[in-house]
Amino acid sequence: MVPQACRFRWLALSSAGACMDRGMVQPPYLSLVEPWQIDEPRLLHETRIFTLREHQGHSQTHPAKRGAFVTLAAGDWVNVVALTDDEQVVMVEQYRHGFGGVTLEIPGGMVDGDEGPLAAGLRELGEETGYAGEGARLIGRVSPNPAIQTNWCHTVLVPSVALVGAPQPEGTEEIGVRLVPRHQISDLIRRGVIHHALVVAAFHHLSLLA
Repeated sequence: MVPQACRFRWLALSSAGACMDRGMVQPPYLSLVEPWQIDEPRLLHETRIFTLREHQGHSQTHPAKRGAFVTLAAGDWVNVVALTDDEQVVMVEQYRHGFGGVTLEIPGGMVDGDEGPLAAGLRELGEETGYAGEGARLIGRVSPNPAIQTNWCHTVLVPSVALVGAPQPEGTEEIGVRLVPRHQISDLIRRGVIHHALVVAAFHHLSLLA
């Protein structure tokens, strides 16, 4: 069982099913719902990207509400908003197998081990585009799908980048690099040209800085 001391905190489930503080920000109000009581998760399947687990859970205020729930455990992800000095956004085109087509996105990927989102963002930017820059900073993060996923997706802003080398895509990555004027981004989102949810969230984080 999850320790009772965790009941009134904002939590995520670790691989052992224990209470793990993910650094969530306390909202400016009291929650109307208590966290559910959950049992030790059971491993269903493991892949390179996700680990599929199942756990039993029940409501602490309405114990009759109970059931089996599946989660996709994964490491954190990072997306990079990289801007050139003339206000171009460094973007990438990739074929996405889930979507079944080519998408227009920003550089990004998985945070490896203990490198942290800033280091991961700069690494992914260089690998996917050949661009690099100074002054990188975190400007936000989102939970990609809190109904089933356990991870965060961080947004890194690199405000002044330049091309310093050739892209070095990994494995099966096939990437096209495109510079898009920053002032066109909102229209591309509005028209559905940019439709990757986490990319849209990253540009929203950027807009909050204005």
